[in-house]
Amino acid sequence: MDYTDIVKKSIAYIQCQYSEPITVSDIASHVYLSSSHLSTVFRTLTNYTIKDYILRYRLYQTALELKGTNKRIVEITYENGFCSQQAFTKSFSQFFGISPAKFRQLNPNIKPFPQNLENLLLERGISMELTKVFEKVHFVKKDSFLVIGIETDINYHSSEGTHSISDLYKQWGNENLIEKIPNQVHDQLCYGMTHSETENDTAKYIVAVEVSTLENIPTGLVGRHFDAAEYAVFDCTLEDETSGKFFQYFFKTFLKENNLSLPDAVITKNGNTYSRYPLFEVYDKHFKNKTDPIQIYAPIIRR
Repeated sequence: MDYTDIVKKSIAYIQCQYSEPITVSDIASHVYLSSSHLSTVFRTLTNYTIKDYILRYRLYQTALELKGTNKRIVEITYENGFCSQQAFTKSFSQFFGISPAKFRQLNPNIKPFPQNLENLLLERGISMELTKVFEKVHFVKKDSFLVIGIETDINYHSSEGTHSISDLYKQWGNENLIEKIPNQVHDQLCYGMTHSETENDTAKYIVAVEVSTLENIPTGLVGRHFDAAEYAVFDCTLEDETSGKFFQYFFKTFLKENNLSLPDAVITKNGNTYSRYPLFEVYDKHFKNKTDPIQIYAPIIRR
């Protein structure tokens, strides 16, 4: 399903019908989606609810008419889809900061609306593929658990950065470590886990498997215990994650829009916010490249 095309068709419908009392249901029927599905897609891609977008477009059209015509304000009100002059004046004044009459008198410059959809998507920082990822999020409460694996230190702002993570995966594969770890809980599910963030933008990354006990840890490997937590779980690909767009949207938008926050959060010296609980990818035994499916477990708490 091409969500960009759906949003473009929705916007075109709004621009044709804005002077009428259109509803979300009207637009959803036009693009053959449910109202709830369209609402989610539209907001995700444009950063506007459909109702807000309709209002913004109506206000822009009224501003153009106030600048370019001698029509009475009451005419402009009803010709642009407002149900009363009082409702129009209130919305207009809140948005532009002055009344319609004062606006006409001052004749200020106004920015075009809508903006180019591609620019909106770029500013929004999320692709069509990621739209589907965030739509299908589910939440799980995971009990405390144990893992055994190999670990490295990472620093988000050093010259080395996170380069050591790729070396960790090479070692994991070359030495076939998954076959050497006893007491595994799942059938060859590999975890890639970031944990123990500090105020200095450092953390640890472990490639590991979940186990039932930390007894008999093989030489050269480490064991870790993680407390129970609730996680938002996303089905995506490693390509989605490593693009940077996934976490940009997760931290800047998803948490806020879903009234969530990070448990045991730490704010670093560089202004980043992380959770000391593990954030991790889950790979199954069939994983081969960046386009194969993985799961991302992100720790959350509900506000």
